[in-house]
Amino acid sequence: MVLSLKDLRTARLTLGVTTTVAVAYGIAWPLSFLTPIFAVMFLTGPQWMSWGAALKVIILLAISLLIGVAISEFLLDFPLICVPFYGLVFFLIYYVISPSAPPLVSLFMTLGVTMIPIMGFADIGLAHIVASYLLVNMIMGMFFAWLFHSLLPNTRIKQPVGSEAQKPPPKPPIVSENERLRLALVSTIVSLTAVIIFFSLSLTQYALAMMLICIMAGTPNQNASVKFLEGNMIATLIGGIAVIIAYNLLVAVPTYSFLICLVLCFSLLFSVKICGDRPLAPIFQSGFTTFLVLLGSSTGVEKSAAGDFYLRIAQIIFAGLFTVVALMVVERLLRPKSWRLLASYSK
Repeated sequence: MVLSLKDLRTARLTLGVTTTVAVAYGIAWPLSFLTPIFAVMFLTGPQWMSWGAALKVIILLAISLLIGVAISEFLLDFPLICVPFYGLVFFLIYYVISPSAPPLVSLFMTLGVTMIPIMGFADIGLAHIVASYLLVNMIMGMFFAWLFHSLLPNTRIKQPVGSEAQKPPPKPPIVSENERLRLALVSTIVSLTAVIIFFSLSLTQYALAMMLICIMAGTPNQNASVKFLEGNMIATLIGGIAVIIAYNLLVAVPTYSFLICLVLCFSLLFSVKICGDRPLAPIFQSGFTTFLVLLGSSTGVEKSAAGDFYLRIAQIIFAGLFTVVALMVVERLLRPKSWRLLASYSK
């Protein structure tokens, strides 16, 4: 069977996510709701990265998780040591590791060094468990992404040689050493500020917002703009509305088979938009991730937890607002005479 590029990508993403949700939610191992989120990140790519590159991602995530565990065990009670150490770790991730590492490494490493210490506030033993299953869930997400890239390879594309499907993706623009250093410093300051605020106030119930801030701060040249704020709000709105509809339908019909049917329908809707090669495709991809984050973290809870469900939506909105404002402020302080970032990305 030969498909167009759009149909192939749509089918791969829809069937891949639905199957991942069916297996992960059906078996329900610890933190299983994270597996479909990881799967989406690897399924939206044009092709499988290769297991060699995947192994590098796994190793770097494992290192970040070990750092998170070390922070949980030895540094949380010593803020004068913990804060500078966090600053060093963030700078290494944003400046040293990310430019030469495979895609998504910055996101995964930031997740590792922030999520595990947050769990450490509740219980050191819990931090160890979360670290272990976070790694397991990413490997499982990679497996399902590889599986559906293999079942629906690009060789099924019905397009002549030399067409757009055969062209290699454009190379990212070259960033000077000084610019890399400045961007890494901006990201580090914003992420470190979020960590200080959330850790000093013990805001463990708002950990999702802190992790999102640290992740979004990793790309200040893209996120420090009114344009990004608008896109983030639209993505949150799209994902939020979709998951509110799904959540209320699941409350009315709380069965596993109905859940899978819902995921199939919403996955198809999002996949068509994501794979349509239109300007709003990245927004729908963020909205789909938001949908899976909120759906997974809310599935299986009691109806009385609906307030926590809507609180998660509020955290995502807050994280976007905080990130944009903080990046703009830091950029303004570092370059008071030339606020180039805002001028170029808010148009």
